[in-house]
Amino acid sequence: MFKFKSIAALVVFIFTALANAQITSSTLNGAVTDGDLPVVNAQVVLIFTPTNSTFDTTTDKYGRFSLDNLDVGGPYKIIVKGKEIEEFCKSDLELILGDNDLPKDIRVRRKESSKSQVDASDKNEKNKSM
Repeated sequence: MFKFKSIAALVVFIFTALANAQITSSTLNGAVTDGDLPVVNAQVVLIFTPTNSTFDTTTDKYGRFSLDNLDVGGPYKIIVKGKEIEEFCKSDLELILGDNDLPKDIRVRRKESSKSQVDASDKNEKNKSM
């Protein structure tokens, strides 16, 4: 009988702990484009300025990124950089509990040399299809 009560108490304790679990962190989701095309493999760095904690990731083939397990609040500073783009920086970003989707895509400018390479490859593709 004592064993049954111990097991029952343990089960009730576990379910109570699970029921009280709450979201205590934040996630930031967004995308990086040049206005027309997604920017692939761009490095996205998020800095929690009060502690200088950094979180980083890279964009996928659609220019999207996601950063998880972030502290709620802010201010945060976001930096986007890559070989073919000019560095983008924005400060005073505040996060709330749960998911935070950036309202607009981060729009960056391509460096002149990479823009001409992209234009040249587009022209080559068009010439091949003709």
